[in-house]
Amino acid sequence: MNNPTQVKYKTIVYFICAVAALGGLLFGLDQGFIANALGTIEKVYKLGVSGGEMYSAILATGGIIGALLSGLFARFLGRKKSLIFAGFIFTAASAYSALLPPLAILSACRFSLGFAVGTASFIVPLYLSETAPAKIRGSMGTLFQLMITIGIFLISVTNVLFVKIFINPIHSLPFMFLTISFFAAFMFIGSFMLPESPRWLMLQERREETLKVLNKTLNSQEEIDLEIKEIEEALHGPKGAGIEIIFKGYFFKVLVVGVLLQMFQQLVGINMMIYYAPTIFKYAGITGIIGMMTVPTVNVLFTFPAIPLVEKWGRKKLLYVGAAAMFVTMLAAGLTFKSISGITDPSMIGGAPKTILLTAAIIYIFGFAISWGPVVWLVCSEIFPLEGREVGMTITTMVNWTFAGLVMADALTFMKKFGNSSIFYLFAGFCVLAIIFVAMFVPETKGITLEELEFNLKGGKPLRDLGALSANQTERYSS
Repeated sequence: MNNPTQVKYKTIVYFICAVAALGGLLFGLDQGFIANALGTIEKVYKLGVSGGEMYSAILATGGIIGALLSGLFARFLGRKKSLIFAGFIFTAASAYSALLPPLAILSACRFSLGFAVGTASFIVPLYLSETAPAKIRGSMGTLFQLMITIGIFLISVTNVLFVKIFINPIHSLPFMFLTISFFAAFMFIGSFMLPESPRWLMLQERREETLKVLNKTLNSQEEIDLEIKEIEEALHGPKGAGIEIIFKGYFFKVLVVGVLLQMFQQLVGINMMIYYAPTIFKYAGITGIIGMMTVPTVNVLFTFPAIPLVEKWGRKKLLYVGAAAMFVTMLAAGLTFKSISGITDPSMIGGAPKTILLTAAIIYIFGFAISWGPVVWLVCSEIFPLEGREVGMTITTMVNWTFAGLVMADALTFMKKFGNSSIFYLFAGFCVLAIIFVAMFVPETKGITLEELEFNLKGGKPLRDLGALSANQTERYSS
């Protein structure tokens, strides 16, 4: 084999990964929905600040339940059928929401959307990591986060347009929900065209079907034979272990890493910015198209560089850069809000604080979009051994949704109680803790197969060194 960085993969590989990543698009559509639709929903359903937070947070509650059960879906239905199932719920719940049912039913629909998002946030990274070849697993894995940002951007644009076109919120709100339903139908239909994950097929002892999938995605018989050999070696232990695997020392170590990665991804403050940026900007007198579209636009644009950088720089370097950028900008935003805390009329706030706040928001989103957004999902899909991958992904995804719900449900109330600057200082502190954690415990997983990671883990290598190739492994990949 020649230099592995020069290997070209079949077009079908990129098609498979792109279709699977549509689950991230729907994740983004639902995640970004609130930012520019909350005002419209409040007018139709008469929600206050606390009511708006509660409606927003219902998504996270559904996400936790979806993540909890998605491990079972992935185990018994397979990765492909689980994606189809999530796509169906996306389509049905968003379409029914467009009928503007009573608030209790609308909330149930949002819970259902959260359930589908929780399932997709588990299944999509798992499917991509198990299906994409090792040398492009990182860049293909970041497609999930890219699709999330595209979804956030699309729903922000369409929501703003619908508000402008339809003056009456009763007319604009159904179209906002139908936008989600329209894209959900693409994922639902597209999922039927996907092959099943080869690693799941091997767990089910369906070797012939595994070979058919690998023939589609890999370039040579040599690659296929090596992939099959490594998967079979990884399966020498228990197949499809249950929850008891968390008590095994090697598994518990990477579980802690995954849990803390997902926790920090939320505690650096991203969902406050995604859900409530227009509201927060309004506190500082920033309104109109700038207040509504700055965050979603910057978010999608700055996720594109993560696709090549995750393979060029590696996972850890991006996490360092992102956390450092977010720390500086959260601190700047907190100081800016502190400086204008005595101004009761936002229209009286000068241009300098607005400029600093907008600049801080842009750099903050840049820091997250190239790092903690895509990399956390990617690493969590890589570090768990095959027999416990569903368990590990279930727990870490639930942690993500739990802390996302805390941020969604409490961010605005926290600012109201302790001052607008307080929450930015809090998130800045978590950025520092995240940097320390990455330095001490997170492995670099660039360019190594999932099976080699598993061998290193079970062989007792320290967490930070799990992605280090041995002399024999280096010889194999460079030959």
